[in-house]
Amino acid sequence: MTPSEIPRVADVNQIKHIHFGCVAIFSSTGLLISLVEFRPFTTMSEVEVHQWDELSKLLFGERKCTNPIATNGESLEGFMFTIGWHKCSTKNEQFGIHGSLGKIENAKDEWQDQESNLSSVGCILGQSLRYFWDKLFQKIQTCYKSLGVPSVDQVNYEANISENQVAFEFASVLTFTMNRFKNSPHLDKDELLYSLGWWFEADKRTSGIQRDASKQCTGGKLIFPNAHFWIDLPECHGLIQAVWVSITFFHYTDPEQDNESPTLVGMSTQCSRRLAKTMWQKIHSYYELGEGAGYHIRDGNTISSHLE
Repeated sequence: MTPSEIPRVADVNQIKHIHFGCVAIFSSTGLLISLVEFRPFTTMSEVEVHQWDELSKLLFGERKCTNPIATNGESLEGFMFTIGWHKCSTKNEQFGIHGSLGKIENAKDEWQDQESNLSSVGCILGQSLRYFWDKLFQKIQTCYKSLGVPSVDQVNYEANISENQVAFEFASVLTFTMNRFKNSPHLDKDELLYSLGWWFEADKRTSGIQRDASKQCTGGKLIFPNAHFWIDLPECHGLIQAVWVSITFFHYTDPEQDNESPTLVGMSTQCSRRLAKTMWQKIHSYYELGEGAGYHIRDGNTISSHLE
């Protein structure tokens, strides 16, 4: 089936509602479609809550250095941004980090602060996944290392990274959404079977997490139409983390209701097939000996040279 043949669910009350605890959804053949856990902030340590608060502020700050993704055909409303590495579409570039040079030039200090704080992203999300599903963490890390994919918190590309430097490396890119994000039913084009996602409510005025339960969002759903279930995203007033089969099960997001202060922030991470192919080509000397000879990498050093 194609996305155009998958209708939006007219009444979510007719399909399974996932809204608390830790829930596993299986197909009729025994395939794990999704694993979801709801973690209220009241059940988390103050240290962990503070980590997610700082991560929220980092995401809001990143908007000063990058433009919303405008080429995501499934997006219908809200904003989607990306941190990390991608296959470049610019001529003579292999791959590089996301960022708008024009925005960075107008916010040099903010960009330098942001890049220096990115080291916490891989650590926080890596710890979260290890706690949630350690075997999947190990599988993802092995795949990324075999391809030589840089970590999301690695600003400059290094061909050989020591084991100590990648203790929590498992993601090359982090996509995040906010401001009533909405998209249409789609499948992802990723290298791995599972995608990973996190959601929490943030205060648009402070950029930190929304700690006041009385001001939480209403609405906001991740819906799997042909698997017949949906995840209630702002339900637990805390952190929601999930993995799901994104390449064979259609899914889409419906937005939260419009609010003055809180917004639902969603994050997802994956390894795109385009980036995986680029890294495979690099391993096999395409960029040294093949048609791509002379193509360069767009990393922090490259951007810094433009700013001098």
